[in-house]
Amino acid sequence: MNLRAAAVTGVFLLGLPMAAFAGPTEDVLRAMDQCAGVSDKNQRLACFDQLGPEVKKAVARLPRSGPPSAEEQKSWFGFDFGNLFGSSPDQQTTPEKFGAEALPQQPPKEGEAPPPEPIDSITAKVSEVAYSPYGKFILFLDDGQVWRQIEADSEHAMLSKGGGEVVTISRGLLGSYNLKIGDSEKTYKVKRVK
Repeated sequence: MNLRAAAVTGVFLLGLPMAAFAGPTEDVLRAMDQCAGVSDKNQRLACFDQLGPEVKKAVARLPRSGPPSAEEQKSWFGFDFGNLFGSSPDQQTTPEKFGAEALPQQPPKEGEAPPPEPIDSITAKVSEVAYSPYGKFILFLDDGQVWRQIEADSEHAMLSKGGGEVVTISRGLLGSYNLKIGDSEKTYKVKRVK
């Protein structure tokens, strides 16, 4: 973890009320500490990703006097902490924008209506499948998006080259994305390329 991210994490944790660390929240923090101790980076990321739903539940239990909102953070520090890892929700308010934070951004048009609320996942049908020389899949979705399995993901997926599967892509931790095929609980780490 770089020094900037460590400092941001420290400032965030110091701002939480101590009462928020009781009970289930304390269990989640202990589990996160255990994940941080995993030496293999792929296993460590998988560990953190598995904790994602529990972290969301713990944050939801925090009192409103807990962590500052994104707007409060911007005004206090002059910095968008939500964009620290390149996954600011204001960049991902429609299915077309989901996962596109690394793609060149279009400036807003004059007179545009305010953007809708951020989304946490998309569901689409696979129109075509390709594989990299290393066996990682590349999915062409029916909405024109293209997603590829990241090289660090050790999971192997069996997909029909003709497509047809329905996939759900959801936001993971630290700016990552998880893909599920159909009703399967198995997840794959992916990155949007188009």
